[in-house]
Amino acid sequence: MEIVDQRIQVPQSLDVEAVERALAELWQQTAGDEEAEDGGTLRARVADLMVFVTSDATLTETRASVRDLALVHPCRALVMLADRDGESSDIEMSVSTFSQRQRLSKKVQLSCEEVTLVARGGFTSELPSAVIPLLVPDLPIFLWWRDLERLEDQCFQPLAHAADRLVIDSVDLKELGFGLEALSQLLDRQGREAIAVSDINWARLTSWRALLANFYDVAEYRSLLSNLEEVRIEYVAPEGNASSLAPQGLLIAGWLASRLRWDVEPNSAEHGEGLAFNCRQNGKKLRLLLKRVEGAEIKPGRLSKIELFAGGSDGASFVVTRTDDGLHLETQGTIGGLSCPGRTLPVRNRSTAELLAREMEILAKDIPYEDAVRQAARMIDLVDKR
Repeated sequence: MEIVDQRIQVPQSLDVEAVERALAELWQQTAGDEEAEDGGTLRARVADLMVFVTSDATLTETRASVRDLALVHPCRALVMLADRDGESSDIEMSVSTFSQRQRLSKKVQLSCEEVTLVARGGFTSELPSAVIPLLVPDLPIFLWWRDLERLEDQCFQPLAHAADRLVIDSVDLKELGFGLEALSQLLDRQGREAIAVSDINWARLTSWRALLANFYDVAEYRSLLSNLEEVRIEYVAPEGNASSLAPQGLLIAGWLASRLRWDVEPNSAEHGEGLAFNCRQNGKKLRLLLKRVEGAEIKPGRLSKIELFAGGSDGASFVVTRTDDGLHLETQGTIGGLSCPGRTLPVRNRSTAELLAREMEILAKDIPYEDAVRQAARMIDLVDKR
């Protein structure tokens, strides 16, 4: 399949009818002279997607993801650039269509659409009032918010209130303490202010969570796993900050702590070979360690290895590790010095567009994720208080 991208400017930026006329014009250009009996061109929209970005570089990256998303999840995408520090200028608007075309016949089969709005300086606050009237009625509405450090921004609340689901990517978090606390507070909102949240970074951890959970499916492992003495989570430092915690490390730690009902002891955070917490599982002491490691073939901010160490007369360890080439996840169990059968899974490095498409198929709240965020926020709060 080829992707055909057509784009034109809209002269009247806040005129909904002008936008619809411009989209209709592009629709006619895309359809061309196709004969009805040949199937024509299908204009498809199964959802509304609002996207909020704050830099031109992120806008370019986002438009590429929206184009790829159109292959599997056609929608009306309303992409907003809020340049808060730029010189004030009224909203500029352009419309685009993304179409799939057969490589051999060149026949256009599917079209969906994007509206791009650029506001700078004081005009950024007008973006919600410009975007919300452009939503296609009676479709699920998703808000992809790409400014996680500013959940209190004046644009966020009206856009979130209009959406059925909020999509974020916690890999973008730079200030983990502030960001996780703000996210935790957002998840605790009730009534009309409540909103379901999807985290693309959480979706990247699906295979890790499944493999760790699989250890508990083996009957002979369960008694050992109920006597854990240490859990070690290793990760590669996030890009641009070699000394920072990786959000993935904290999310998986929060997930383990919330699912296995660990009590993280107050004033227990300590720095040594990594960041360690003293916990209790069923009243027994447990040490949780998050440690940075080097990994040339592993993307910055990604997990490298998770090890569960159990005591008792036999002694045991259960490990999920990413291979040196970064292409597979392997599991290994060892009990009393004897190795148990393991598994190997390919690492599915899905693109942002592929992960986003999967999240747009979900409308219900993700309770394990919400619990993981709350627990991770408590742990990072303990670090900040030391």
